Amino acid sequence: MTAKRTKRPSFAEVKRAALQAIDRVLSNWLPGGKRVDGGKEYTAPNPTRADKRAGSLKVNLAKGTWCDFATGDKGGDLIDLVRYLDGGSEVEACNKLADFLNVTAGSTPVAPSPARQAKAEWEPVLPVPEAAMTKVPHKHYRHGKPSKVWIYRDPAGAPLMVLYRFDLGPDEQGKPRKEFTPLTWCKHASGDRYEWRWQGLPEPRPLLRLDELAKRGDAPVVLCEGEKSADAAAELLPHYVASCWPNGAQSYHKADFSPLAGRVVLLWPDNDAGGLACMQAIAGQLQTLGATVRTVAIEAFEAGDGDDAADALASGWTAERVAELESSDRLFAKALVTAPANNAAATATTAPAQAEKPAAAKKDARKPKQASRTGGYKVKADGVYFSGDDGESRMVCSRLEILARTRDEKGHSWGLLVEFDDPDGAPKRWNIPARCMAGEFSKEVLGPLVDMGLRLAPTRDVRHSRNDLQSYLQSYDSGERARLVSRLGWHGGAFLLPDQQIGSSDERLHFY
Repeated sequence: MTAKRTKRPSFAEVKRAALQAIDRVLSNWLPGGKRVDGGKEYTAPNPTRADKRAGSLKVNLAKGTWCDFATGDKGGDLIDLVRYLDGGSEVEACNKLADFLNVTAGSTPVAPSPARQAKAEWEPVLPVPEAAMTKVPHKHYRHGKPSKVWIYRDPAGAPLMVLYRFDLGPDEQGKPRKEFTPLTWCKHASGDRYEWRWQGLPEPRPLLRLDELAKRGDAPVVLCEGEKSADAAAELLPHYVASCWPNGAQSYHKADFSPLAGRVVLLWPDNDAGGLACMQAIAGQLQTLGATVRTVAIEAFEAGDGDDAADALASGWTAERVAELESSDRLFAKALVTAPANNAAATATTAPAQAEKPAAAKKDARKPKQASRTGGYKVKADGVYFSGDDGESRMVCSRLEILARTRDEKGHSWGLLVEFDDPDGAPKRWNIPARCMAGEFSKEVLGPLVDMGLRLAPTRDVRHSRNDLQSYLQSYDSGERARLVSRLGWHGGAFLLPDQQIGSSDERLHFY
């Protein structure tokens, strides 16, 4: 007789139990950590990295979300955290947590312990009283004296937060390390204690130089990813108000950009994929606020990987040289240029990769651009159809759009770039090498397409569908071209990310 299998708890049950026992989970998988940001987050050394210092990996104690700001790794719950730390699949991580917490299928959620609910917390007092500013600590208990200090202020000039930067020397790979530590004047939950605490401000967080933004209401704004970059931008573009938000590219969604409503904003991203993607998202937010947004043409500064405004200043750029770029319009890139959503008369150039549009608009954009193809084939929203001499239309497969013919920069490695949705609605894109079309079509083309989620017509046998599909692909005749590239990053005036192209290019780029 076969033993009855024990039903495992669901992901939702384990996720809920892990969040309720988050202290136990973190003590086991991330030992040696501490609570920060007023007890709202937990930080510990990341065991997957050579750098064994705490600070970059943080876990939100209320939500279970986590992120390592040094690497960009992040997740939405503690199951994902265990998978990240231990390796393996989501299912294996879920089972590990279930065994560790003794979670069973259908178990009743346990309320958080009273001790955790009653834990004392500190809340920032805003703005900081004038008398408290005389008591600001001059050095950090571990890092010593800061290399740079910034004060975030409200529009009236009253201080909100002090931010210290510490340059800590090289890591094990020889790369310079830096640490940013915020200081806020806080009130204890008991109501009778006040002191400076090494913690940040609650969301939404203010922008740097709100007082200058208020005083210079008609001035354009240059927005950077960090305080040092904003300081450099202020020197290079003195007629702009230079600003940024706390905690860099990974925390832009926690910032309050409303003071930029209706302003002319120039985005100066770091020269990397994270910087470009972050600024593109911010451009979308600013557009909804009625701002006119442009971005710096990073290539004009001959920037290296990761370079920002501070690097431009350090490499010899001056306000006079930047003014020459601006007067000739070479300062501005064609990418990430948007006009206010409510200003139909605006004439700002719009880039191919603009700020995010509503989901419905994205879906519409994936509909076939051409209703017909040569050879009697038509691409409709629900599939590819063939109309023979008898005039009868028969289905070949689910929607398969041919986007362009492809080749590399030398004019070799020709192919077809196709796009379709799998049964779950997830978009798939594949460059089909031309040599595969001339080989074993079923094995080299049809098989991979079906594996990726393309569906053949259910009413016809595979042989006929295969022949029709091969004919459809071979009949493609268009001037549309895409360039195959072997690396992500800058290609002329365009920056290629894993899932999108930002900037201007004569043709579509495809990472291959």
